[in-house]
Amino acid sequence: MEYLVNAKEMKYCDANTSDFFGINSIVLMERAALAVVNEVKKHERYSDTEILIVCGVGNNGADGLAVSRMLFLNDYCVSVLILGDIEKATPEFKVQYNTIQKYKIPVFHEWMDKSYSLIIDSIFGIGLSRSIEGKTKQIIERMNENSVPVLAIDIASGINTDDGSIMGIAVNAEITVTFAYKKIGQLLYPGANYTGTLIVADIGINDKSWLEKKPSYGAFDLKDLKHIPNRKKQSNKGTYGKVLLIAGSADMSGAAILSAKAAYASGCGLVKVYTPKENRMILQQAVPEAILSSYDSNKIEKEQLVKEIQWANIIAMGPGMGKMKIQKEILKIVLENASVPLVLDADALNILAEDTDLLLRPHTEYILTPHLGEMARLRNSTVSFIQKNMISVAEEFAREYNVICVLKDATSICSIPYGKTYLNLSGNPGMATAGSGDVLTGIIASLIAQGVVPETAAPLGTYIHGLSGDIMIQHTGMAGLMASDIIHGIKKVMKQRDNSETL
Repeated sequence: MEYLVNAKEMKYCDANTSDFFGINSIVLMERAALAVVNEVKKHERYSDTEILIVCGVGNNGADGLAVSRMLFLNDYCVSVLILGDIEKATPEFKVQYNTIQKYKIPVFHEWMDKSYSLIIDSIFGIGLSRSIEGKTKQIIERMNENSVPVLAIDIASGINTDDGSIMGIAVNAEITVTFAYKKIGQLLYPGANYTGTLIVADIGINDKSWLEKKPSYGAFDLKDLKHIPNRKKQSNKGTYGKVLLIAGSADMSGAAILSAKAAYASGCGLVKVYTPKENRMILQQAVPEAILSSYDSNKIEKEQLVKEIQWANIIAMGPGMGKMKIQKEILKIVLENASVPLVLDADALNILAEDTDLLLRPHTEYILTPHLGEMARLRNSTVSFIQKNMISVAEEFAREYNVICVLKDATSICSIPYGKTYLNLSGNPGMATAGSGDVLTGIIASLIAQGVVPETAAPLGTYIHGLSGDIMIQHTGMAGLMASDIIHGIKKVMKQRDNSETL
């Protein structure tokens, strides 16, 4: 797992590195500048003509001044545009400014219409908390209108570090060289659209800089596939868990098929599909490995359902289920009788949205996987509000109802109540396709069936889901990716996990 940070946490680590470990802030600044220069050197086209460094008068601007000096000493043609009152600049900025003056690096305070090979953005860093206006806004507009590529230092100016919102305007960077850790705002939208290729540079701030504190945010990566239990030589299908999948409605079996196949592809031993009797034949043909338990669409046999509930190690409910009276009754019986973890998705969430107080009753571990529309219904809010406040919405919902919340979007958020919040960094736009969410439900349920604890299974399942899609677009392309392709990708991920020598 890699750590991710908001502005407050990054400043905390930065201060500890200087104040506790005694590494001077100018030393960190020099290392940051060197990382940027090394990136510039990788691109021969940037040496063709002049490079413009646009600087604010804070420490991000000081980084830019240090970069200008290093490039100048490496025989690049550079000039500096300073925005702001130098008299009000930070001490570090004044140190760097005095240095570049001695080297006689050209400094301007107004935009110069010249031919540039690269523009470097060092106007605002992670601490920006106000909307950008006036002259600075006009300069950023000029930068964005220009066809010249932009490299941002630490974060593209104008992105809110904590939530990815745009503070009036933002620099549209082609490359961002950030330091120590990725910032939340670079990974959420719309901030991610302005970040470009994100490069994380080591400047001497590392995990030891947290001291006794634990980071609030993380992202799973390949190393976390180790959480999937190894297959034992002496084992049987029961060893790897039993998933009860309550899915599908009369003559609507596609979601149930996708979820069941995804669960098997992810490694569980048994999947039992509880579905209307109309789906029996198609499910037997499409997923012969699954056990079937069917019910009459007009009448529920409570004893039968309770028996199935007691059979399972994990219950997944909702894909394609519908939300008629019979499905509402099924959900009520499940919530009242389940003593194992529940994964609730799709129509199960739409039914819950009519009475979220059901979630306030004492319950086993619940994992809810709403997309933006479903969360808007659960919170009686709007999709636009949910999308602008992804992290806070997921965290507040998780705490209020004591559930694990996987809020699905281009960057999905997985919030553990009173625990860590994870951002999912795998996946691609091709996964915005029918049935993709049903596949995710199957993956998470399967991991829990195999013994992965829910607070790990939810973010890990989300990561595997995205990684499977990333693998498959190499074969299908983004537009051609289908949910069934993602299931094939799961198998490739599992093979990669089995063959990896680094896990």
